[in-house]
Amino acid sequence: RFFFTYLLPHSAPSSLRPLLDKIVNATGNCNKCVDAKCLSLELSPSPPVNSEFTQKCVKSANTKYRRVPEAFIPDENYRCWPSYHHKGCLLSVFDVNEAIEICDSYSQCKAFVVTNQTTWTGRQLVFFKMASNRIMPDPDKITYVKVTD
Repeated sequence: RFFFTYLLPHSAPSSLRPLLDKIVNATGNCNKCVDAKCLSLELSPSPPVNSEFTQKCVKSANTKYRRVPEAFIPDENYRCWPSYHHKGCLLSVFDVNEAIEICDSYSQCKAFVVTNQTTWTGRQLVFFKMASNRIMPDPDKITYVKVTD
C-alpha cells in the first residue's frame, strides 16, 4: 500500500486515476494478493507515447498557452499539494498536455515552467506559477504562459 500510495508518481494522467485508485484500494483490502496486484499492473494501459493522437492533442491544447523557449519565471510561486518543493508548486507530469490540465485546475495558475529534470520514473518536473510578470533567460527550461482574451 505504501508503494502504490506514496511512490507512484504524483498527478497521474486523469485517464489512469480510476485504475490507480482501484489498485490502491485493493492493496488495503488483502495481505496475500500479490499475484492479483501484479496482474492488475500488467493489465493497466500504458499511456501512448509519440502517437499521432498525442501530437494532435498537444497542438490543440497549446493554443491556450504561449510557449516561451529558454525562459524561466523566478518568482510568482504558490503552494500546492503534493508538491516536490516546499515553497512552490512543483509537480511531475507525463507531458505538456498534463501540465496544461493541472494549470487549468488551479485558479491561481497563470503559467508553468517545464524543467529538464525528471523523476526516477522519467516524468518531467514542472513549476506552476501564479503570474508571468518577470521572465528570465534559462537555456534548460521552457515556459508556457496562459493566453488571456
